Amino acid sequence: MKILSTTLFVVVLELICLVQITVPEKCLEYISPFYQKTRMIDCPMIHSKDSKDKRQTSSKSDNMITVDFQCLIDDKQLCKKVEQVFITAGKFITATLNLKSIISVNAQFLDFCKTYGKCDKDVIILGAAGPARMIPYQDPKENKIRFYPQALYKQMNFPIEHPEFGPNEIMATFNSNTSYWFEGDPLPMLEKQSDMLYVVIHEMIHGLGFTTSWDDYFGIKALTPAIGGTTKPPAPGEITSQSDELQSSQFFELISDKFLVLLPSGKLVSSIADEINKFQFKIETLSSTDGIASAFSASPQFPVAKNMYNTAMTHGAMGFLTIPPSDQLTREQILNNVIILETSLIPYQHGSSVAHTDFDTYVNSSDFLMLFTYPKTATLGQIMSAVGSTNTTGPIGPKLRLLLGSLGYEVKKEYTPPVKLSSIPIKNYNPSNTYNKNNNNYNDMNNSSFICVNIILNLVCIIIIFFNSIKSLNLSGK
Repeated sequence: MKILSTTLFVVVLELICLVQITVPEKCLEYISPFYQKTRMIDCPMIHSKDSKDKRQTSSKSDNMITVDFQCLIDDKQLCKKVEQVFITAGKFITATLNLKSIISVNAQFLDFCKTYGKCDKDVIILGAAGPARMIPYQDPKENKIRFYPQALYKQMNFPIEHPEFGPNEIMATFNSNTSYWFEGDPLPMLEKQSDMLYVVIHEMIHGLGFTTSWDDYFGIKALTPAIGGTTKPPAPGEITSQSDELQSSQFFELISDKFLVLLPSGKLVSSIADEINKFQFKIETLSSTDGIASAFSASPQFPVAKNMYNTAMTHGAMGFLTIPPSDQLTREQILNNVIILETSLIPYQHGSSVAHTDFDTYVNSSDFLMLFTYPKTATLGQIMSAVGSTNTTGPIGPKLRLLLGSLGYEVKKEYTPPVKLSSIPIKNYNPSNTYNKNNNNYNDMNNSSFICVNIILNLVCIIIIFFNSIKSLNLSGK
């Protein structure tokens, strides 16, 4: 089975939140997409006119995506093909979104087996992608801090003063240790091939912000947003040490989490985050991951998070609202304005569950792009032809267009195909038959998910060391 993505946002906020000292001046930057290696960087507030980002002047009307491409294999001809795919992918995204600012992608093409030791022939991860930088923003209406992908933040009409931007909006890495089909290659494509263009567009949509912060961060079968420390501003004239200010915990959401709802009730998942945020503990509790997990497991909020975990494994139980969130959604709004998310995978799969659209619902529709696994046996052009989206919405289907619009992107009303793709019809095309929840390939997925669990725990350990270091420095300074 070919898993399209490890979906970076599974752990994207841990380092942001847990070292949250001054919210507007700390951002998260990715170093390695595959292993989700991150670093906290200063992003001081600057005025737009002082910004050094001059990329807006180099835009092209048909492609607002620029790519810093690094090909780390010896096959130069294959490298050239992959680089061309990024150009085509940028044109498809530009044909869908009215981007006000250039989006820069830092992309690598390398052998996951040689580089990361991911050599499983049954479960192949095709790529990993996400925002290169996440920026905190406090909504003045809700008074709630959420985190925005830099690509999205730059498209919004936010205040002129903003955190300093990084050099790239999206960071992505793709696996060369598999068989790809490229436009112009012979048809029909082989069963074990994947259309590289499909994979790249899919990952870039993740980078634009289609994801969630909800996950089982401590391996206790309980779903929460990312957990972190919050600061306590000193009162006028009050002198406090840094350890005194870092006093409480808080769960943080991405902007995409604002639109999540439970089905069929339409209850806003953000309200559940508020309920879970009633769990509080002192920073001293961060002496170990077991300490955090034990404290939360014994809290009144744990059953709420446990129920969310079970919900994430109940088919059709979660969706993404494509209209402004409201506590009083009508039955018609719930039926017509929700994208059903992937909650049918058992056991729960880090990086696949919730962070993709429902396979059963959309595999045979024009919203086929954001499935958790590649619907093999067809190229992107052939899939669009089979579902009738070639000249209507292209690879980014109608519901996905609404989702991107809900996040804050300006979606073009008219769609014109930027490139003509091969579309030789496939006899008896039925991608539903390519995936079976009860087959052996599905069971093998546990091997790829296990890595994600260990990454999460390792990041928490790093954060704990960080806090203990702060505490030690403050004590030694007294």
